[in-house]
Amino acid sequence: MGLYLYSSENSFQKAFQHLLLAPTSSKKFFQQTVFDLASDLLKEPNGLEKIYRYAHLFDSSGLFIGKPWEDVTKLNPTLVRGTLQAGGTTEVAEILSELRILAIARGEYVHPEMNALEATEFLTKVLALNIDLLIMKETEENRVKQLYKDEQASEILRFISEHCFSERVFENLYQEVDNLAVQRPIITDKILKLITSAKKLAGGLEEKDSKLTRYENAVYSPTDLATDTLESYEIKLKTCDDTILIKEAHQLKNTMVQTGLVSPYHVVFLKFIANEKQHLLESMLTVDNISKTNLNANLPIILSLISSSISIDTRRSIYGLLCLLQRDIFTKEFVQELEQLMSSAIHEEILININKLKGIQNVDFIKSLIVSEMINILGTPLGIGQGFNPTCQSTRALSYWSQKEPTMLLNMINTFLKTANLTIEFEGKKISSNSLPQIPLEDEDHIDFISYLVVPHLDSIYFEMLKAADGRGQDPHKWINPAFHITGIWSGFSDIYSDLNFLDNFYYYYHPTNNPNVNRGLPQPVGITIYNRSGQVLGAHAILIQRVENDPKGVTRVYFYNPNNDSLQIWGKSIRTSVNGNGELPGESSLPFEDFVQFIYAFHYPQ
Repeated sequence: MGLYLYSSENSFQKAFQHLLLAPTSSKKFFQQTVFDLASDLLKEPNGLEKIYRYAHLFDSSGLFIGKPWEDVTKLNPTLVRGTLQAGGTTEVAEILSELRILAIARGEYVHPEMNALEATEFLTKVLALNIDLLIMKETEENRVKQLYKDEQASEILRFISEHCFSERVFENLYQEVDNLAVQRPIITDKILKLITSAKKLAGGLEEKDSKLTRYENAVYSPTDLATDTLESYEIKLKTCDDTILIKEAHQLKNTMVQTGLVSPYHVVFLKFIANEKQHLLESMLTVDNISKTNLNANLPIILSLISSSISIDTRRSIYGLLCLLQRDIFTKEFVQELEQLMSSAIHEEILININKLKGIQNVDFIKSLIVSEMINILGTPLGIGQGFNPTCQSTRALSYWSQKEPTMLLNMINTFLKTANLTIEFEGKKISSNSLPQIPLEDEDHIDFISYLVVPHLDSIYFEMLKAADGRGQDPHKWINPAFHITGIWSGFSDIYSDLNFLDNFYYYYHPTNNPNVNRGLPQPVGITIYNRSGQVLGAHAILIQRVENDPKGVTRVYFYNPNNDSLQIWGKSIRTSVNGNGELPGESSLPFEDFVQFIYAFHYPQ
């Protein structure tokens, strides 16, 4: 009865009635009109409330027939953000789908395949994953800076939270922060936003999860002294004796080691001791004998790195430096390349490009960004991410070089900064990036500054190699990988399409039972195929096998580097990768060996 009361009052209601009454075979002709008119209605005051009145009828009307939202059991909370920000019909359909699930959660719609508890859990996960968008409406600054699609996404999340809020959202939120932080990404903006938003949203709760408190403290109050403004903190430091300062250094170091996060207080403290108490640097920046040796043997350049590149804006590189000092790579040549990185001029073309695309004109600041991000890349090679760019090959190469050839990588970057060009040889022919068309990045916000500069150049070289190796009757990466990675790639190659003994060979070369020395030559590139939950192919992906070892439970696992920012993923067939709790080092993902082999399609082996 309610439907007819509203059916004559506006165009959305009329269109929805036509869809509801249309035969199944004809519903597809009415769907788009409903989506278009819903889009208009969403822009009006109380538009969500008006549309929600029909949410319990969306399925029976056939609104989602033939659409990705048709089967609620196949919906994935992690994809909601992307579709909400896609704009157009996709965004509107996602909003209407969320309203339908809200109706299920509230018991206003009994769905045959999703009960109220399952619907609540789905929405709780959506809120946890997008809590930063949920909070964006709280400040005028965020309102001004947001794109319209983010405002609309914020509105639907607010609507859901008001009608179906559960404190369990924080349980999922804490887990999300934990899962991201344990991977030690170089770009931590998402983690910091989640922590900030959760802090606001949880402000009224009497008890907060200890995990969130740990991360909040790491960002907002990492030590006993760091409780006020940065200015007052610096004044306090100047009045402290070494005993208190050593305790402060240890606390600051511990928060970084435990979370991978760095606060502005870390910057103030590090700058202070670098200028006035250099003997305390060891207390803050070293965790083992290797790092102590590296610090003491290279103190002048470490001090130069701190003074030239570490600021509030680049504070994550303090953690990068902490990790870099643990690496036994401080050769004479490596240090010379670091010195050159800090001292050499930057090519005018690079500066023009940065100014044009990033709006940054200050050359000193650009240099500090470059140096600080190189510290991060060299210190945490597994933290390099491709963002939302289809650049897994180039991102993987950066991680590979940082791990196996750090001096060569530094030399490559130094050469690029001088010439605005990268050159890699393929089968006797030098391929230079400045002679090739550059493919613009699709996402510049979720990648580090070095990747921003060089990945388009690396991609242009990679695609040129792809063209040269095409049509040879076998996967072209047989020839591309050894050339593109320049050195260290095993010469043997097998792909699932041309090797009849593909899996047997992978077991032979990579399983520790057959090859106890497999880890000596790793990491090595491997190609995988990723599927969705329904078994549909999503595409090929490039990763690095880091090591193959037994986990704490005795299960043989493949530990790997994934260029995706978030490596905790379902690759298909309900197989979920692990990032913590199964012997993973920071930045690694892993799968049991038998699960991993279900996804590989190409690998290299020693000959």
